[in-house]
Amino acid sequence: MQFIKWTSLILIFLLVTLLGSIIAKKYKNRVKQLKELKVVLNIIETKIKFTQQPLTEIFKEIANSEKNNKSVNMIFKETVKNMQEECFEQVWNKAILSTKSKLDLTDEDINIIEGMGKTLGTTDIEGQVKEIEIIKEFIDSQIEKAEEERKKNEKMYKMLGGIAGIGIVIILT
Repeated sequence: MQFIKWTSLILIFLLVTLLGSIIAKKYKNRVKQLKELKVVLNIIETKIKFTQQPLTEIFKEIANSEKNNKSVNMIFKETVKNMQEECFEQVWNKAILSTKSKLDLTDEDINIIEGMGKTLGTTDIEGQVKEIEIIKEFIDSQIEKAEEERKKNEKMYKMLGGIAGIGIVIILT
């Protein structure tokens, strides 16, 4: 009987500690995903500027690239899948909405990314490049905010998970 009790208490402690670590990981993932989006925007900007490839081809390359973060690639895969059916802005927004739950980005991050759908493919090359540069600046500021939040909250949630686990074990004994 004692064995079951102590095993249960250890299991509870480990689960609560793991929960704290999972929450903390979201902060780390957000920074990673924002940096990956910036890399992808650099690729799009370069391809538009120098190769003048159509957006469908650029997005197909990005979607099929193994280098990129899989969660970020989902947005581009969804966009490519439906690109022939509707205008780019609608397809882009649908892709973001369908992948939003799988990303660790905030609503503010998502709003910035959605803004890209309004001008890509609708303006000339210079206009598209300028829009991408503006979005990259916004993403840079989001990366800075995300880094600050990660530094502040990642350690806190890991510690909170461990402390909460110990607290629960103490209460149950």
